[in-house]
Amino acid sequence: MGFAKVVGLFALLSSTHAAMLQRTDAPCDFSDVNVDDEVFSRLVAKLPERIEYGPHGYRTLLPGLDVGGQTFEGLRNLRLLGSPIAYCSNGTRMVQADFLSDFDTHFWAPWKTCSGDEGRVSMRCSLTRFTFLFRVLPATPEGVKLEFDRAIPVSALGIRLFVEGSASGVRATLEVLSALLPAFMQELWSGQYSQGIKEAFQTIEN
Repeated sequence: MGFAKVVGLFALLSSTHAAMLQRTDAPCDFSDVNVDDEVFSRLVAKLPERIEYGPHGYRTLLPGLDVGGQTFEGLRNLRLLGSPIAYCSNGTRMVQADFLSDFDTHFWAPWKTCSGDEGRVSMRCSLTRFTFLFRVLPATPEGVKLEFDRAIPVSALGIRLFVEGSASGVRATLEVLSALLPAFMQELWSGQYSQGIKEAFQTIEN
């Protein structure tokens, strides 16, 4: 597994995160909406502990290198930061809330080569802060109902890539790259996190 395949693993993890939502001052009625810490605690508790997303089974990333679907783990490891904020966006009732997650939240995908080597590549972050945006749906007998809209990255500290089952030279290369390219690593992490958390919320909304 040479340098070209290391670059391929970076390509596997690459994706673009959503742009900032435009906010307006259109009037909205929040008289029947009471969003507190308990509402978000119940919402996070419904999330699966892990979720698999992306193509199922192995697919060829580079000649001689196949990768499997991605897994997002530690989904319930979210802590609400501060108080939720209610606002209007083009007449739609929205709620904004900031969340933190730590090193237990990570992504990984299996890999294998035509020579028989196999392992997995994973990405971890010491501390992540994201702003989650929710649409406020009509109230139910159980109370306020929120529908996940998107996740907006705020900050990410200590992002690292790890490759299991590879030669020591490949592992060392990844460690150096993840340390020397913090902006690129943050882009990778933000894209994966935004996609993974959206997939997770969709599992509890459907």
